[in-house]
Amino acid sequence: MLLVIFLVSGCWEKDDPRPKVLQYIELPKEGGGTTRVEGQNIRLNLTNVSTYQQSNEPFAYDLNGTLPVNHYFGRYSVTGSPIVPSEDPQTVVLDVRQVGSTKIGVSGKLLQLELLYLQALEEVNLATLSKEGGLVLHSRYQNAKLVYLSAELCSLPE
Repeated sequence: MLLVIFLVSGCWEKDDPRPKVLQYIELPKEGGGTTRVEGQNIRLNLTNVSTYQQSNEPFAYDLNGTLPVNHYFGRYSVTGSPIVPSEDPQTVVLDVRQVGSTKIGVSGKLLQLELLYLQALEEVNLATLSKEGGLVLHSRYQNAKLVYLSAELCSLPE
């Protein structure tokens, strides 16, 4: 039941073809506080399709999206509630793996943003909804949070 509530809440509806638009990446600062890196129109599609499944791996769905210059792809699975209970009843364990991307030439700040996003995405281990109703992916990579736009803003034109 928890999974169904999470999938149809906020910006994450199971059969909703609209991509999730990254608002910002939040990183903790050494000594306290946080830094926000703007999303620059990064988009995430969490599908309910599994196109590649090896017999020895747990079931997973496909994910894909666009970066400022490149495209990316990978796999994800939702495996239930976290071991340590959360104050948010809609928190679920979300495992992302096998992330890859195209390698069209990009440099400077855009390259740094793309690499930061992909590294953080590959280390995602929890998903929650923000107070505004947007999807938040929690990453083990530098304790980053990938914060996507809330439901009201999900249908912004591409």
